[in-house]
Amino acid sequence: MKILGLDIGGANTDCTIIELKNDEIISMKNDREYFPMWKNNTQLQECLHKLTENDPDIDVICVSMTAELADGYTSKKEGVLDISHQVIKVFNEKIVYFVTFDGLKTYDELKKNPLSAAAANWIGTAEIIKYIEKDCIFMDIGSTTTDIIPIKNQKEYALGHTDLERLSTGELIYTGMLRTNLTSIVHTVPIHNKNTRVSSELFSITADVHRILGNIEENEYTCPTPDGNKKDIISCKRRLARLVCADLDSLEDEEIIKLAEYIEKKQIDQIYSGLKEVVERTKIKTVLITSIGHGNLCEKAAKKLNLNIISLDKYMSKKATNVLTAIGAIQMYLDKLNEKIVLIKNV
Repeated sequence: MKILGLDIGGANTDCTIIELKNDEIISMKNDREYFPMWKNNTQLQECLHKLTENDPDIDVICVSMTAELADGYTSKKEGVLDISHQVIKVFNEKIVYFVTFDGLKTYDELKKNPLSAAAANWIGTAEIIKYIEKDCIFMDIGSTTTDIIPIKNQKEYALGHTDLERLSTGELIYTGMLRTNLTSIVHTVPIHNKNTRVSSELFSITADVHRILGNIEENEYTCPTPDGNKKDIISCKRRLARLVCADLDSLEDEEIIKLAEYIEKKQIDQIYSGLKEVVERTKIKTVLITSIGHGNLCEKAAKKLNLNIISLDKYMSKKATNVLTAIGAIQMYLDKLNEKIVLIKNV
């Protein structure tokens, strides 16, 4: 039996394919396709075909999504219904389930309550993490957002469920390693020892900051640049200088490095603020952390609260952590099928 896990996000579609034989996992493949749904939502089927073209014999598909919030849709309901419909058209002869706040649902069940699947991918993530630590706060900083998911007694213990609710509880922070507009992190920055206001234009993003600081490599800068130019260090510094309407002639290299460090610190403060709220409410003192690159922003936020820190890298490969939500969708199905099959032992 082959099981496909999909997480269809606004910017990336993640994919995991496992093969089972006699309740044993004999293979696992992980993949990710950059696919901006705000521009290409009508071509989602092509993306899904590309991800699965070498595995025509898939039996079961488990799908989570966050792309329903993409600009290509006028409402989340419209987004969920369109995304799920495109999935069914691609896998029309397969068994398909969708991750919802009420567990896995069929397409017919989903159509009765579409919003139950909107941004529910973190539910699948909790299904994986519970097998590592039964009481912990899982922190995951991705390209766009940071999830802060409390787990108690091997069950998700979140106060919020929808994105709107989670934004108000500290469990979702809209700050990420790559795609975040720097003006959502800082309104003023220190330049030449003066408190300087920033331009509100989309001149630079967090990928530029983390590339300059060595937190990500060039191949990890997977989203488009704001100016459409290169992703080398000089190009990143040029974009960052524009944040204060400057260039590489008017700002010394040392000043640009200081600017990047300041923005990183403020981004850590954003994460710390949400984490502190969750810790105070749940009294959980252990955090399980994963992130893109090597910046360790979640770890730095957790250290400010003197928490016990565990890296997910100890349990799975970096490639697997990048598609954790897709793996979690599969785990939800395996929990229904046979509770003894745990993916964390094989990734």
